[in-house]
Amino acid sequence: MKPKIQKLVFFTLLILALFLPIFGRSYALPKLGKTDNLTYNSKEDQLVTPTLQEIKKEITLTGQIDADQRADLKFQTSGRLAWVGVKVGDRVKKGQALASLDQRELKKTLEKKLNDYLTGLHNFNDVQDEYYQTKQDYLVTDEIQHILDRSQYTLNKTVLDYELQEISLRYATLTTPIAGVVTNIDQPFAGVNVTPATANFTVINPENLYFGAQIDEEDVINVSQDQPAKITIDSFPNQTFDSTISYISFTPLSGQSSVVYDIRFKLDLNNQNLLYRLGMNGDATIILSQQSNALTLPLDALIQKEENSYILVKGDKNQLEERQVETGIESDNFIEITKGIDQNDQIVIKKR
Repeated sequence: MKPKIQKLVFFTLLILALFLPIFGRSYALPKLGKTDNLTYNSKEDQLVTPTLQEIKKEITLTGQIDADQRADLKFQTSGRLAWVGVKVGDRVKKGQALASLDQRELKKTLEKKLNDYLTGLHNFNDVQDEYYQTKQDYLVTDEIQHILDRSQYTLNKTVLDYELQEISLRYATLTTPIAGVVTNIDQPFAGVNVTPATANFTVINPENLYFGAQIDEEDVINVSQDQPAKITIDSFPNQTFDSTISYISFTPLSGQSSVVYDIRFKLDLNNQNLLYRLGMNGDATIILSQQSNALTLPLDALIQKEENSYILVKGDKNQLEERQVETGIESDNFIEITKGIDQNDQIVIKKR
């Protein structure tokens, strides 16, 4: 072979050696799901297998104990405080008297109203007797009818005055509409003049407690009344109370930096010894969804691309396959895989 031809062949082979691999990669069809540049590194990567377990999606809300039955009691009228029958911390029964205004003036006024009524009744009867025959003879004129009407109205007024004074006398004694504990007394001493604004008594029922919290607008759409929950109180860290949602407000709470709603949980507690007190802090955990025997992976194993989820499956010779999966319930650390893997797959979590 001539030297020129040898050189030409040599350069031709050299060019083919340099560019043939590139051309080969350009036209070869890659295998679906295979990643040419990802392999399993036992020193840096974590290898996990899918686990069958119960998985729950929960939200936890911070709140405190409050009372459902609370009565703030005030006198309807002003007067001299005659006596106070309770002190802060006392237990009271429903209907028990707490305090009373001086009733002497009220009783005297009631007697006067009674005399006014009796006087009006006699006057009414006199007028009726005076025009009795006229009424029998159907000779009642407009003027006579007006006289009879005024007599009736005057009597009605005396009756109403007496009944109103009787109500004032009855309301001069303050009674509680609920059983509970007296938690506040604005004026604990008798002998002073009080008004409805200066004599306030508060009674709270310690047997009717609830756990109150606030829930964000993003989460409130996922909860409903009677949904189960777990309550833990900071003062009793070793106890967990079964509960349900008893109330979710329709309107958001005012004065908040974000849109939040009032949410309440039942607390069925025996509180005779007052162990559980208003204002005690704690947490309420609501189970939004749960699944037993779910095939799960750690959250770190999931790769999110746009709206799809992928995982890296270890294959032969440590080659990694990127496989699309479908997911279900997500907890704090794990996520349910509903389609795309089985228990025998080995999943790689790359160091990120």
